[in-house]
Amino acid sequence: MHMRTNTGATAAGRLARTLILALGLCLLALPAWARMQEVKPGQTPELAPGEGLVVVAVDTDVALSGVELNKDGKVFGGGTMSGLKPGISYRLYIAPAGDYAWRRVLLISQFGYNLRDSDEFRFRLEPGQITYPGDLLFRPSSFFSGDMGMVNRALAAMDWLQQTHPVLWARYTLRYAGHYPDPFPEFYRKALAQHPDARPAAQVALRAPPAPGALPIAPATLFRDSRITGLSLNPRGDLLALQVRERKDEWRIELLDLSSDQQRVLATSVDPIRQMLWAGNDALLFTVPVKNGRDVVRGIRADTGADGKRKWSPLSLPDGGFLVDALPQRPNQVLYATTLSNGDNAVQVLDVSSQAAIDRWRPRLRDRVNVGLERDVGWLTDGEGRLRLAIVRRDDGYVLRYRDSEGAPYRDVMTLDHLRDFEPVGLSYAADEIYAVTDDGRAQRDLVAYDVATRKIVRTLFSRSGVDVVDLIQGPQRTPIGVTYYESGRLVSHYFESADDRVGRALSAALPGRNLQIAARNADGKQIVLWADASDQPPQLYHLDLDKRAARAIGETMPWLHGMTFAPSEVLRFKGRDGLPLEAFVTLPPGAGPKPLVVFPHGGPIGVADALGFDPETQFLASMGYAVLRVNFRGSDGYGRAFREAGRGSFGTLIEDDIDAAIVQAQARYPLDPQRMCVVGASYGGYSALVMTIRWPQRFRCAVSIAGVADRILFYTASDGARSAEGRANLEKRLGDPKAELAQMIDTSPLYHYDAIKVPVMLAHGLEDRRVDYEHTRRMLRMLDMAGNAPVGLSFKDEGHGFGDVEHRVALWSGVAGFLQTHLSGPQAAPAPTAAAAPTAAP
Repeated sequence: MHMRTNTGATAAGRLARTLILALGLCLLALPAWARMQEVKPGQTPELAPGEGLVVVAVDTDVALSGVELNKDGKVFGGGTMSGLKPGISYRLYIAPAGDYAWRRVLLISQFGYNLRDSDEFRFRLEPGQITYPGDLLFRPSSFFSGDMGMVNRALAAMDWLQQTHPVLWARYTLRYAGHYPDPFPEFYRKALAQHPDARPAAQVALRAPPAPGALPIAPATLFRDSRITGLSLNPRGDLLALQVRERKDEWRIELLDLSSDQQRVLATSVDPIRQMLWAGNDALLFTVPVKNGRDVVRGIRADTGADGKRKWSPLSLPDGGFLVDALPQRPNQVLYATTLSNGDNAVQVLDVSSQAAIDRWRPRLRDRVNVGLERDVGWLTDGEGRLRLAIVRRDDGYVLRYRDSEGAPYRDVMTLDHLRDFEPVGLSYAADEIYAVTDDGRAQRDLVAYDVATRKIVRTLFSRSGVDVVDLIQGPQRTPIGVTYYESGRLVSHYFESADDRVGRALSAALPGRNLQIAARNADGKQIVLWADASDQPPQLYHLDLDKRAARAIGETMPWLHGMTFAPSEVLRFKGRDGLPLEAFVTLPPGAGPKPLVVFPHGGPIGVADALGFDPETQFLASMGYAVLRVNFRGSDGYGRAFREAGRGSFGTLIEDDIDAAIVQAQARYPLDPQRMCVVGASYGGYSALVMTIRWPQRFRCAVSIAGVADRILFYTASDGARSAEGRANLEKRLGDPKAELAQMIDTSPLYHYDAIKVPVMLAHGLEDRRVDYEHTRRMLRMLDMAGNAPVGLSFKDEGHGFGDVEHRVALWSGVAGFLQTHLSGPQAAPAPTAAAAPTAAP
């Protein structure tokens, strides 16, 4: 039988087989360490020359198909960690030394996120040791975007190694391979050697704080969410829309007729309303989130009948769009943005005079008003409603672009990622000037006018020595008429012209001694809605009619507190040890006799300040019979640039000296019991609380650190502010450089002086904190437990740097109350450490 053959195909097949054979021989000839090899629990391999171990950790709240690593910029055999369940997954690998980088996060099969090629996801694996590059944190916000970054949680990684690979943990040192050094792994090993009786990591956990006794005001009463969370006044000034939160899953829009005091519910939602916008005087539009992650825009319109009564009709705007702005000269129209089929955003005019007009509207590329722009995601209009400024996505950041008139080309104004010293607070009627607050090259934060055409500051609108402007007050036609700033703890409104100052005089006369903040004003500026509060008065909403010179209360943010009596706060002026003028605020509970004192330092510490507004935390402590001392130490906001700059480099030293000076002055001027004192703080305040018990060990009976920094160096490798080169440069500018100041940062970190903390400690922290990672509390807990001073405390799932959930706030402050009652009640000879007890949880 004769067979025909294709000689070309045969030759190609022989060539392919030859190449495959040659490639296989090459692979066999490669050393074993050319790939990453997982080390299973119980295995104790020996490292060959040029090999190292790497502990890989991935923290995800969704299941992942896998994550991939590159080596030396190339796809690397074995560099895939597969089958990851929600939570934190660890793996240990043997791998060749070299430079590695996270390459991809895979949701399903080959679909996922390609990580950008940057230093943020690179690390170097050194031979002969265990390298820990940090946890790869992954929190998707949608199928196309998410929060990703590297977070240093070395203690958690060491715990896993010690439990899963005890032989290798004992044999090799662990090195953190992030952007900054981490001395803690070596410090921890030495501490373990010094404390051979230390409890195993699995047995160390926060014990619940003592339950509080009877409380004059229940935490559930003081720490509820504010009822009124937003508002919008129509141009005529007679209809006020209020966004109201009735309970956890019940939001609604209430309409208050300021001329008749009639009130009605316009809409309800299980989620917060994101935006409210008046289209003329009689149509209110609002944005509501829906379950698929996209917002919908709805509205309600009033038509006045022959009988003079309003009839309300619902409006439903096209799905998939969002409101840009109203058109003041065309009351029945708005600017509405939609995403077209080609992916571009189109801003168009939408007629909302009726549902029929809305239904006739179609998004068309030729009708858009944002012509001449690409990748634009936000827009600003002039007083006539014309687009003049646009926010455009460029590379990994955003750029503000401007045009002189309709039809003119857009040009760049500024990059929005670098506005740390320039805060826009308003826009002129012609949109040719940006009003901003800045201290760049100035002694304090001044109000300035920035010309967008010349890209320069052209005028200083307000400047006062040692006073930081908080905000701009604008009148009709967007005219700048005044500013607000803090003076002696109170928010002050200053008006530039005597004609405008009649507003200030009317407000001061109607509401003396209050902090006043304008929330809305109508088109002619004669109808004003404002917030008013004081240290002992919860915020209230007022309506001021300038023609009638009359103000009346129209709403309360915390109506459940109505009729309760609260403790007023006083300003304490004094000087620091070096003569620096300082302010603090003292809140005394009613009653005779010396009061126990709670020192309550604020967070920040740079650019944050306490004030004489209503503070639920201060009032809760005062209701328990404790005096409260809050100090605006050096670095606090409101006192000018030199005062802020004086706080830099003063962490754990001069700042705490200022707090100490305040304590001395408060004890000299107020009836305080020097034998009953605790310190409570959050964030930097939590750090300060721990530092003060180390520096003044005999003064305090206890300390509470809420989301507090325990390790200053860790803050540079486990914080959202350190996830970019720019962010790290800013941290170094504000807080110092760990590479140059390592010894000083160790010396001022409570963690490395754990054995000097002799008082009982309470720690509280959210497990999803991106600013101050829970690793701070994990490390502090471990070391205090090792020293025999096991802290009590609470950890909160799904909470970040703050406590957004009401139930969590109630649990936190109930715990603080029980802890303070235990240690501030009655005489006590000397502070005593808390005895160790069985754990309740080990996050």
